[in-house]
Amino acid sequence: MIRTIACLAIGLLSVQALAHSVWIEPLPSGELAIRFAEPDGKLERSPGHLDDLQLPTAWKRNGTNTASISVEKASDHFRIGPASAGDSVQIETAYPVMVTPGRPGRRPFFYARWHAHTSAAATPALTLDLVPTGKPGEVRALFRGKALPGIKATLRTPDEKERELTADNEGLLRFESSQSGLHLLTIARHRESLPGFAGGLAYDLTSHNAALTWTVP
Repeated sequence: MIRTIACLAIGLLSVQALAHSVWIEPLPSGELAIRFAEPDGKLERSPGHLDDLQLPTAWKRNGTNTASISVEKASDHFRIGPASAGDSVQIETAYPVMVTPGRPGRRPFFYARWHAHTSAAATPALTLDLVPTGKPGEVRALFRGKALPGIKATLRTPDEKERELTADNEGLLRFESSQSGLHLLTIARHRESLPGFAGGLAYDLTSHNAALTWTVP
């Protein structure tokens, strides 16, 4: 009976976590923070589900140079430093294997990119990536370096409204938004049949999630 209840609890947690996003945003201090939450919901905290997220790996790029950045857990985010809102930063992390009775195990991976200068083109750096092309309102969706035609993405604007976008045949996502504030573009649950083991648990599916954030002055 106890085992059954535990499995149901894990299943509920799996549903909750699969709906979450990981993204980068600037703090009032100008530092960058990694958030784990529903974009319109309560932030995960420590102690709590924030502790379940693997400590992210972070780096920033200056031209062709890449430099690792330290990451430190805080109460409701991971602090990235030294880095500021003027840097272009990428991170990657993962969540524990999720096991739901009657379904194959799943391992979610999260990738996030903070793009400081919307007028500058970026280069691919993540397994699932949202890469600004340098043209206003244009981002290319890539998986393992290849374009993702037809992929669905969600754009959340500073007025807290969301719209669904669909990539064209070249993997390009196009949109318009001149609102001042933080913009969040996400791709959720892009799955592949890539089995493995993590933390002693087997999984059959790998789930990839990507986020791109930037601020319009």
